[in-house]
Amino acid sequence: MAAKTPRSAATRRRLIVAARAELVAREGLLEIDSVAARAGLSVGAIYRHFGSRAGLVGAVVDDFYMRYRSEALELNPAPGARFAERERKRTELSVAFHYGDPLAHVILSSLHLDPEVAVSEAAHIDALVELAARVMALGVRRGEIPKSRDPRFVGAMIIGGMRHVLAVALAQDPPIPQRDTSRKLWVLIAGIMGVDPEEHTPVPPH
Repeated sequence: MAAKTPRSAATRRRLIVAARAELVAREGLLEIDSVAARAGLSVGAIYRHFGSRAGLVGAVVDDFYMRYRSEALELNPAPGARFAERERKRTELSVAFHYGDPLAHVILSSLHLDPEVAVSEAAHIDALVELAARVMALGVRRGEIPKSRDPRFVGAMIIGGMRHVLAVALAQDPPIPQRDTSRKLWVLIAGIMGVDPEEHTPVPPH
């Protein structure tokens, strides 16, 4: 693997962007020669930075999930709001992220069929479940969701349900309208968590 210098990091990023564009344009297919040409770099650069085709695709998948976490999951989307309102907004952010990124459809519909990619993606899904479980556990401790809800079980249902709903919504031609998907997905998630899907009242300031 190439050393992590600023120039190396820039080249690596350039290759990830090119591979991402290739996967989107070819609906999950990727050829090393084509990615190198798209990036304006040699094929050897790909192997120096990623080791193999699978390594390159894995880096694209890693980049997707890291952006998803930072833009939708690892933030407070409604400071000062009640649990239900906050998680409704998080659901909307998650849907918006997937609708706004054309790679989402590729990842949800076909890329996971690659055995090597599937292993990497499974690790990301596990991490998302753990993240959701921590949020649910906090909600239980604060009395915001029923104590009968097992945080990890609920987290797995939310992440799994969201993933499959988004895969179906994005696969339609044309895709199901984003607003409809957000609304229906939130009703599903609220039911899993045991909260009122219509609760939008912010917590009064202290």
